[in-house]
Amino acid sequence: MLGCEVVREAISRGWEHWAPSRGEFDLTDPVSVAQIAVAESKFDACINCAAYTAVDRAETERDEALALNALGPAYLAAACLQAGTRLVHVSTDFVFDGTASVPYRPGDPTHPLSVYGESKLEGEGPVLGSGGNVVRTSWLFGPERGGGFPGAIVRAARAGRPLRVVADQVGTPTYAPDLARLLIEMAAQNAAPGLYHAAGPEALTWHAFAERAVRACGLDIEVQPIATSDWPTAAHRPAYSALDSSSVSPFGWPYRCLDGRRKTKGQRLCLGA
Repeated sequence: MLGCEVVREAISRGWEHWAPSRGEFDLTDPVSVAQIAVAESKFDACINCAAYTAVDRAETERDEALALNALGPAYLAAACLQAGTRLVHVSTDFVFDGTASVPYRPGDPTHPLSVYGESKLEGEGPVLGSGGNVVRTSWLFGPERGGGFPGAIVRAARAGRPLRVVADQVGTPTYAPDLARLLIEMAAQNAAPGLYHAAGPEALTWHAFAERAVRACGLDIEVQPIATSDWPTAAHRPAYSALDSSSVSPFGWPYRCLDGRRKTKGQRLCLGA
């Protein structure tokens, strides 16, 4: 979802780009990744949107998660450093344990609760060590390929299925096209190496997010709030993982293009201010 939006943003700016398939570029294979270092045409920037994101499955597929989320970024960081290519890498709010009561800042202590969070945190180190940018984000959703969580909620609502959504986990939903624009902007402006947070402007529960989704599509359907304990999952999730995005404000963030109304192109579900 995010990678497609990054490509769209690059095209809109007239940038030459290479968006390889898994068959063309295996992030878990150091030989494949080394293409960046030996490419005839030098890359100015590399934006890594690839990740193992099956949070619950990662609990039993630890090696797979670590290969894509930890080893892959390490290979990429080494190749980009050798090539002189700027690396912008995307990470997650799941590196935190959720015990905070105010949005997390980049320098706050990390303590992941899941294999997914551990693997993403492990992948940050090599990128930062190579002088790259790590951009943590939260609860990504978008207008394409189902739209993530809100798209699933709307499909369930239209199918007449009862909606029971967790109301005691808080995060900052982030619109994928907005994040794509930021990642491209950071690459264009040669953002200072380091760790950044970039997430939506409003902290919501999953339940409130679901209600926004059905209302944005004009659906008058009840969304029942439930507790995390009522919806057990294999991986533990932080109860509070809102992110403070002031670190990316110099790049114009947040891009408040969303106003709560249904857009004319697709289901551009909005959060509003």
